[in-house]
Amino acid sequence: MLAGHVSDMLISHLLRRLGTTRRYAAVRYAALLLALSVTLPRAAHATWSVIAVDAATGRVVIASATCVNNNDAFLMGVQAVVVPGKGVAACQAGVDGTHANQMLVYRELAKGTDPARIIEMLSEDPSFQSRQFGILDLTGRSAGHSGLTNGYVSQDIQGRVPGTQIYYSIQGNILRPGEVIPNAVKAFLHTKGALTDRVMAALETADQYGGDSRCVCPPLPADGSAPASPCEGRTSYIAYILMADQNDTNGDSHNNGTYAMYLTVTQPEQGGPNAIKAGENLNPVKTLRARYDVWRKRMPKSFS
Repeated sequence: MLAGHVSDMLISHLLRRLGTTRRYAAVRYAALLLALSVTLPRAAHATWSVIAVDAATGRVVIASATCVNNNDAFLMGVQAVVVPGKGVAACQAGVDGTHANQMLVYRELAKGTDPARIIEMLSEDPSFQSRQFGILDLTGRSAGHSGLTNGYVSQDIQGRVPGTQIYYSIQGNILRPGEVIPNAVKAFLHTKGALTDRVMAALETADQYGGDSRCVCPPLPADGSAPASPCEGRTSYIAYILMADQNDTNGDSHNNGTYAMYLTVTQPEQGGPNAIKAGENLNPVKTLRARYDVWRKRMPKSFS
């Protein structure tokens, strides 16, 4: 989806209503709008994400969900910045399709730059106010930014779990009105268990409180038959969770290393091994939870 999109139907309707001279002006105006639309940042937005680090274990985690219906590589590929043993970040809202912002964050986290300074560096981007960032490092430093044009509701919250070395940043944009992000923070703080347990709980709490403001479940079959997959409160199309241990390896980009765990869920029409199967929930966060629970049961009792 491009910001500022002008539909052919609207243009045709406008031309039918105008005389020749005014038609010419209208065509020029429509062309200008279309030209502007392709220069604006693409929207991976209407997204919420949870990033967390545990300085005691060196582990970093990111999870996210969005209402943009795309393949299983899309959301993590454009959003996640993972530097094992150093830190993690989420880059969302108006997406930098060049990945220059993501690579800047990646390089600076690898060098040990303070996240607050990284945000300052990112602010030099002319599209900064269309972006949203959450950045954490394993020393406990954090920073966030929610641009002025991120839509309603847009918010980021950073903090620490009292009595631990666990730090988090939770952020979202184009969310439903209410307490989506604050409630996700509460879930993160109050959940016991491994770092991934906290992150998964925060992700699904945001889903329960409304998540992305654009997503709904599809209508039931017109013939009254049961759908192939149930759909409970769908507020996104894609969801994933990724965990990197401190000794995991980087790739040649900001998120193509070898990581300890990566689970992702996409809609059935996307196909492939990560698409929702018959019987699984069309709400990808619920299906991600089910798949996460299967993975979690395989972890040793010492996993934290």
